[in-house]
Amino acid sequence: MVRHWWLILIACWSFSLSADEVTDLYESRIEVATQSRDDRQDALREAFSSVLIKVSGQRDVLERPEVSRQLSQATNYLVQYSYVTERQQLYLRAQFDEQRIEELLRRANASYWSARRPNIIFWIAQETQRGARLIGRDADSEIVPAMRRQAHQRGLPISFPLLDLTDLSNLSASDVWGRFERPVQEASRRYPSDGLVMVRVQEGDNGQGYLAQWTLIVGNTRRSGQVDTEDLNGIGMAVVDSVTDRVAAEYAVSYSETEASEFTIRIINLQDLESVLLVESLLRRLASVEQATLARYHQGTAEFRLQLIGDMRRALQALELDNRMQRVEDPWSVTASPVLEYRWLR
Repeated sequence: MVRHWWLILIACWSFSLSADEVTDLYESRIEVATQSRDDRQDALREAFSSVLIKVSGQRDVLERPEVSRQLSQATNYLVQYSYVTERQQLYLRAQFDEQRIEELLRRANASYWSARRPNIIFWIAQETQRGARLIGRDADSEIVPAMRRQAHQRGLPISFPLLDLTDLSNLSASDVWGRFERPVQEASRRYPSDGLVMVRVQEGDNGQGYLAQWTLIVGNTRRSGQVDTEDLNGIGMAVVDSVTDRVAAEYAVSYSETEASEFTIRIINLQDLESVLLVESLLRRLASVEQATLARYHQGTAEFRLQLIGDMRRALQALELDNRMQRVEDPWSVTASPVLEYRWLR
């Protein structure tokens, strides 16, 4: 009976999403020349492909046989479409069915990346004739707008530093160019980000094209890579693509991981019903959580049983993106507790 009332309350409850909640995960906008049937069909296929990449987090998802067979059937997954004109350019805007997309990814044993995603701040140093210079949010450079467009296309929340007096007093272009972690991490603390990328951009050999080397730090993960393209616009897009692939590899849930697991999580400092409902809803929304069940609640402490897809690590990574959750660790404990404990900070 108690469980029945919990379900009713949860169904009626809604809560505000964080800044890192991607709101248009199942939507795409494609340039079209006309509103003809042929142009519409081509645009819907392109929009469908774009959404599949965005939801899975991986560009190679379109190569999976089950997905590839469905690309010509975009209308079977379509919820609605419309046309919009901006700056004399006609666009087709398409929205696809969330449940059907996820079912397709599951059948294809692909990955699924939920709407809650880490916000990554990009620190960029570009080589010039006078040495390296920092490129921030308002810089006159092709790189930043290219990165913004591609990040929106991939569903990765990103930001750029202001490069005001506070930033410039804490680090220099040489810190970013050398990819020195400590000063860049310190400078990032003032921004609401979950991770950072240090990028250095320079001309290619013999002045042909451009080369960018990047280092990603998010959670306990550190990854590096490099890309080269003909122009700065391409560099911005390529860096974001590479970084998004790596972030998705850490946070997306792979449906090919057949191993299921279950564990219990304890949340303290839940002083009222509203907080309990918020936490249960948050747990249910984690990509790797198949089911979240309230097992016990007493004097501000709740225990939830979670059934997972894959291992526990990915669930905890996603959970700890929420700054309202603080891991509780007892330094005096001599044995590891079988129940993970978090404090609710809201």
